[in-house]
Amino acid sequence: MIVYMEEIQNSEKLDARWFKRFEDVFFEDYEKLTGHKEKREAEKNKFLAGDTENPTLDYPELESFNLDEREADLLSLKEDILELEHNEFVKKLYRTRINELLATLRMLRATKNGDDRKFSRYADFIYGKPGAGEVGYIVEHVKELIAQNIENENQEKRQAAGRLQEIFNELKYEVGAGVDKSILPAEEDNSRIINSIDEVVEVFRKALQEIGADDWKIEVDDPNYKTSSFAEFVVVVDEPKGLEKFSVSQEEKIAQIPSQDGLKNRNLLKSKLTENKLKAVIEHEIKTHAARRINGERSRLQLLGLGLDRSHKAEEGIATYAEQQITGASEFAGIPRFLSVALAKGLSGEKLDFRRTHSIMSDYRFLSSTKENTTPEQAQVIAYDDCVRIFRGTTCDTPGTVYSKDMAYFENRAIWTLVSKNSDVVKTFAAGKYDPNNSVHVALLSQLGILDSDLKKLEDKE
Repeated sequence: MIVYMEEIQNSEKLDARWFKRFEDVFFEDYEKLTGHKEKREAEKNKFLAGDTENPTLDYPELESFNLDEREADLLSLKEDILELEHNEFVKKLYRTRINELLATLRMLRATKNGDDRKFSRYADFIYGKPGAGEVGYIVEHVKELIAQNIENENQEKRQAAGRLQEIFNELKYEVGAGVDKSILPAEEDNSRIINSIDEVVEVFRKALQEIGADDWKIEVDDPNYKTSSFAEFVVVVDEPKGLEKFSVSQEEKIAQIPSQDGLKNRNLLKSKLTENKLKAVIEHEIKTHAARRINGERSRLQLLGLGLDRSHKAEEGIATYAEQQITGASEFAGIPRFLSVALAKGLSGEKLDFRRTHSIMSDYRFLSSTKENTTPEQAQVIAYDDCVRIFRGTTCDTPGTVYSKDMAYFENRAIWTLVSKNSDVVKTFAAGKYDPNNSVHVALLSQLGILDSDLKKLEDKE
């Protein structure tokens, strides 16, 4: 579990001069790529009905986002830091992080201009491309799934396995170095089902208090939600978003949870929310994502609150690692998202657009589902959501042009590999948003004395 740190004096902070300015111009790109619920749902229905080749995704948040103004502010901040900051390590960390944000702005500008190829080039620069070793692991995973189903008594599963076999049978990749899935803790959940959103709110409230998130709020996806016992922690939406999952907005410092109806729909139609699963959500969203944000801001280098450059690569790997300590797992996290990116980018020898990626992912989701009686139609819905996540930011029409951010979920295997070599590294996850597998991050933070000094503060809290 990640422990929170006490605030230190501004005079001890290495970047007190710059952090507030950086925080004021910081943004999360994925929040600019969301769409109107009704329009996105209509596109989904048309696509699944076969009435359109590829969906058309809208980006209302991007329309109101002033890209030029934000770029000018970032360039001004960068110029001041390069001219006035005397600590070379701080200067380098801010320069690389600002450059990453500038590239992200240009990626979003490509979205506004409908330039898929430019969008994808910037996405590759920011989030990377599928590595051969990771692809090797994914290919072997799919081949194992095919072998389990190629002679299935269910005809639809046999046919799906046959279609995947045509694509994957001849693929040959070396599996990259890393631990085997046998390292994962066993899955087990006999805990009760949670049906009350009031109970969920209370669990979130206690978790936020535990990590010292005094300025965070809980947003309930219900304009009519009311509570008297902890009203100061709760805000409600003006318009419901139809949430059935939990998330945190670190930009707005809000934990977002479904309405009572959203929770009911989840329990009826999807994976039921048990007490154990809620604990895992808290570990993932609050005690990892939010805690790393808060601890980073309280450290000697406040930039760790918003993240060093490329720190997103480890963020989801660490969060899913923490979650798996509660739920257990039969496989590393993030495989479907990595697979969808790799397929679109040409895993099978040909780059794919939304429709063709969806076709393969539908077969994969059908065979990999752990739920009883999953139908091909239900798998197609899940695969559609997979494809929206990787094709958001594009027109969905240009083969191979994707938003590769979601590959980071499969970094879960790299985190398990790192921990298997040195279990003490887990304690450093709490220091803030950096990548413990990034040698540049580790070297710079060590030079600044961040990991040692902040680790001592965290150990004193335990």
